Amino acid sequence: MVNRLIFPSVFVVLGIAFSPATAHADVFELANDGNLVEVSRPAWQPKSLTVVNDQPENAASQPLEISDSLNEIRQHIRMAAARYGVDSNLVDAVAWQESRYNPRAQSSAGAIGVMQLMPGTARQLGVRNPHDVQQNVTGGTAYLREQLERFGNNVPLALAAYNAGPGAVLKYGGIPPYRETQNYVRQIIRRMSATSAFRTGY
Repeated sequence: MVNRLIFPSVFVVLGIAFSPATAHADVFELANDGNLVEVSRPAWQPKSLTVVNDQPENAASQPLEISDSLNEIRQHIRMAAARYGVDSNLVDAVAWQESRYNPRAQSSAGAIGVMQLMPGTARQLGVRNPHDVQQNVTGGTAYLREQLERFGNNVPLALAAYNAGPGAVLKYGGIPPYRETQNYVRQIIRRMSATSAFRTGY
């Protein structure tokens, strides 16, 4: 799930990214389960997302018709990966770990869809309807690209940031000591290694 952090109250954290002279404020919102999730505008701004088959703003409340087969979802993954310059095998592994490619997946914290986007993160990425598979995959891939940029193309750190939030990675100076996050990174790296697609340092 994107950006799951536990803190006592809503706050802003000034985090210094690993690139020289770069700083940003991390802003968090309260999720449905009481956890805080980052909703601050990314330090790296993705290109405007192209909305295909635009849905009305209340589409999220409407029943979702699943018409995307696994092959179609993977096609969205390949297109988004090419657009943002991310290894499609990495995006595919994240989608598998996050939701097992399930467009209807929704976590107790409110994360949505194939890439498990939090609503606040989706808004910041320009995703108008996170229930739409193409928009969800595109937004998740853009967010993954942002984390790769933020952490010097270090895949494990980018994955940890995707799961626990970049603030947690900066706080601990590496993969946070959260069992869920450590298992998340381990499972994705293992999946990448199994496909001979993982490259240290990306």
